[in-house]
Amino acid sequence: MLFKKVALVTALFTCAAVQADTAPSYRYVQGSVERISQSGEDNFSDTGWGFNAAWQFNNNWFIATEWQRYSDSESFTASNGNERATGSTKLTLDRYYVGGGYIKPISEKTNISFAGYFGGYRLAAKSDFQIYVNEQLSFAESFSGSSTENSVKTEVVLRSNINEKLELSAQVHYEYLNADLENKSQYGFGVGAQYRFTPAFALTSELSYGKLLDENTSHFSLGARYYF
Repeated sequence: MLFKKVALVTALFTCAAVQADTAPSYRYVQGSVERISQSGEDNFSDTGWGFNAAWQFNNNWFIATEWQRYSDSESFTASNGNERATGSTKLTLDRYYVGGGYIKPISEKTNISFAGYFGGYRLAAKSDFQIYVNEQLSFAESFSGSSTENSVKTEVVLRSNINEKLELSAQVHYEYLNADLENKSQYGFGVGAQYRFTPAFALTSELSYGKLLDENTSHFSLGARYYF
């Protein structure tokens, strides 16, 4: 009985190792830390969070979803005699997508995918303003609001298992954002790497560059991925 259990565990690990050495799989969930930087009239950098998942339900087709959130806040204080004014503003940007794609094998360890997504950008703002006279609150006002714009995105991703531990990838994408922008086209290209600690668990990193909200934008992601 003990021999059978050992043989079963060995077979499972052997099977997983073989999968890691074949073409990359689209069956995973991932959490990540996101860093975005823009150059232009309003230069800024911000750190956020992300989540994405994919489910490959046969040899060639998969469905996927993705979400990212970036938040930025600032506050100020100004004094004049016995009067003091304080205020704060918080902005939150959510990007989310859902869609699917087709996987085309190129070799035993390499594949390319063609995917389409429906998504949106949600921008929320919240601000507070207070005036104190002799350290007593004499006026206060707050504001909050949000807007959502829809988008359509296409993406091509090339992935290759270099060995059982290391995977390299490259991607290009185009996105049409239905927003009040001078140019509604968003696009970019990037490269990525993945290192497997076990057949089911890996660390991922991605670096991309392109156009986002009318500005030149670089994006870096560091994540943990679980294959199922």
